[in-house]
Amino acid sequence: PDDETLPAVPGRASLASEAVEWRHRTIGGRIIDVEITSHPFQFESHDAMLVVALDITERKRVIRALADSEERFRSLVQNACDMITVIRADTTVIYQSPSCEVILGYDAAGLVGRMLSEIVHAEDSDRLLAFLALATTKPSTATTFEARLRHFDDTWRTFEIVGSDHTADPAVGGFVLNTRDISERKVLEQQLRDQAFQDALTGLANRARFMDRLEHALERSVRGPDSVAVLFIDLDNFKSVNDTHGHAAGDNVLIQVGQRVQNCLRTGDTVARLGGDEFAVLIEDIATSEVAERLASRVVDEISKAFVLSDGSEVTIGASVGVSFINEQDATRDLVQDADVAMYIAKTRGKSRYEIYNADMHTAMAQKLELVADLQHALEKPELFLEYQPTFRLSTGELTGVEALVRWQHPKRGRVMPAAFIARAEESGLILALGRWVLSMACRQARQWQMRYGDDFGSMSVNISVRQLQQPTFVEEVADILRETGVDPSRIVLEITESVMMQEVDSTIPVLDSLKRLGVRLAIDDFGTGYSSLSYLARYPFDILKIDKSFIDGIDEPGNQVELIRAIIEIAKVLGLEVVAEGIEREAQAMQLRDLTCDIAQGFLFSQPVSPAAIAEMLDRLRENLAA
Repeated sequence: PDDETLPAVPGRASLASEAVEWRHRTIGGRIIDVEITSHPFQFESHDAMLVVALDITERKRVIRALADSEERFRSLVQNACDMITVIRADTTVIYQSPSCEVILGYDAAGLVGRMLSEIVHAEDSDRLLAFLALATTKPSTATTFEARLRHFDDTWRTFEIVGSDHTADPAVGGFVLNTRDISERKVLEQQLRDQAFQDALTGLANRARFMDRLEHALERSVRGPDSVAVLFIDLDNFKSVNDTHGHAAGDNVLIQVGQRVQNCLRTGDTVARLGGDEFAVLIEDIATSEVAERLASRVVDEISKAFVLSDGSEVTIGASVGVSFINEQDATRDLVQDADVAMYIAKTRGKSRYEIYNADMHTAMAQKLELVADLQHALEKPELFLEYQPTFRLSTGELTGVEALVRWQHPKRGRVMPAAFIARAEESGLILALGRWVLSMACRQARQWQMRYGDDFGSMSVNISVRQLQQPTFVEEVADILRETGVDPSRIVLEITESVMMQEVDSTIPVLDSLKRLGVRLAIDDFGTGYSSLSYLARYPFDILKIDKSFIDGIDEPGNQVELIRAIIEIAKVLGLEVVAEGIEREAQAMQLRDLTCDIAQGFLFSQPVSPAAIAEMLDRLRENLAA
């Protein structure tokens, strides 16, 4: 009854109770949930019933909260994107969330009772066992590890697993694993690693990966008797492929080069593209240097074979290779640098060959690098100057012009002749700046003599390097210098070596035509050294042919040299070319050339290269003789 206090009745209970729940009873002025329990008792005189009312309001609230919480948890687990797995210490699965079917393709109920280790990759099983051992020592502490799990379709997926030990919790009773598929992330990470360590064009290792592998190879070599070798490969004449056929063709050749080098190597050797047209090879575990030398020889031979382009045309290049070795006795050497030095020596000795590094090479290279650095300074300081070697008409002896020749007054080495630094300037690229300086200074001097001597001054010849001729802006640079100096373009003769013509026939002719349109004259220099056909002369817009000194040297001696010179002169005249004989040192040579009707002579017999003042004296004497 409401607002009643139920009396307590003493006695001995002898039977089980029977409970009936009443809800929303009002006791003491408040509404509560009560549980009414009836207890039958048997007394000595009669039977009675004890009724006890208990307040269960708080207990019911807790039960409802727990039920709601459990429902929410179940809903979250059932619909989670990650896989929730509970396993025992032996990896037996005692619970698996339904998301397993979407992520791994397995039925969740089918995994329960199986060993999780059955679908873990063999190489990753140690990680799972290590997690179990660690988690046991740190209950409820989350631990993260990665493992590959086998999908139902037998492919492997990579997962990030966060696990913790809840075996002490009776509601869980195992290790809880939260598993997330990170396969796509791992693929992306691998792509990023590939980009960082792989050459995008050829698919070979890049410089970073090569240096990393070299470092590890050197560490291993210290612990054993075998040597490590590096091949440094630089392609010969590769620029002509880009210039003639385009950069797409050049890329095609680079890809083929990488494949050919790879085919030359042993299993385990590493080939990398360092950049541009430079490649490197790492050779490990070699007992003798002969192994690396044989590989270097094969690389040179393979790259010398013609490359077929996508349009079916063929191009031929070459490779200069430097080889360096290391073992436990000299593990501190820089193999790549030494191989690079040896490669450089191979280029200077004729290209398309290999050279083995030795310490003397490094000394020679250091001297060359020092010379290049000094030449750079010389271009910025008044150390360079021009001398001029005159040319004379053989029939009359009159001065017809001069050839500008660069000289270097080195502050420590003294007078340095072009033979000692022009090749270094070509290799380093300084020839471009040097060539511009020479042309500009020669044109300025020609303008002065033109203004002072008029027609008495003939022409100014200037040598042009292959590097200058290959520059897209070269014609524009020549035009700028002609305009700035104000010299008559017809007084300027640009001399191009015959060997350059033979290398770059198709790409050179348009450049020469453009130069001719500026009004300058063109000469083919050192004719006879490039083994060209005389028929090529008709294709070029030359005005002058200069016969190389090597032909002139034997013209006054018995043999067939005279007839060869006669044929060259006759064909040149048919083509309308003026003929200049270089390197005349003896009067007998001059007499023979007069008989062969050669036009112009140049050589020490007439004059060595001299200063501008000496040329001015010659012109003054010429003017005086004409006046007399």
